[in-house]
Amino acid sequence: MISLILMIVAGAFNAVMDKIAFTFSSSIFRNLNPMFWDLSVSWKNQWKWPLEPFKGWWYFGLYKPPYQEHFPYSTTMLVMFTDAWHLAKFLMLCCMMLAVVFYAPMFNWFVDFVLMYCGFTVTFTYVYTYLLTAKD
Repeated sequence: MISLILMIVAGAFNAVMDKIAFTFSSSIFRNLNPMFWDLSVSWKNQWKWPLEPFKGWWYFGLYKPPYQEHFPYSTTMLVMFTDAWHLAKFLMLCCMMLAVVFYAPMFNWFVDFVLMYCGFTVTFTYVYTYLLTAKD
């Protein structure tokens, strides 16, 4: 049951991601700080401005961002603190991973799959279409 609830919550976070990415101007977020909520400009929070070549040491040669990061790991494992889209993605993935960790069969694998799939997609559709759309 916990896994089903987590998949439903993951569907809501996925709706937030898509609303921000595709229809921000008609969303309930449109009047909030665009530097955090509007994906078309919030991506800039990952980088130090003006853009300069990367000078960090903390990737130990495994990865080299093209530019200086706003703070260490702001383009990789701490990207969820840079904008709303990445935060919603992080929370969605956490819900899905916790759903795996806490999974206990409710019926059988097929019925459980259908319930979780429907819970995710119905929640996504409802939240995206009705809850996150601005009522002008």
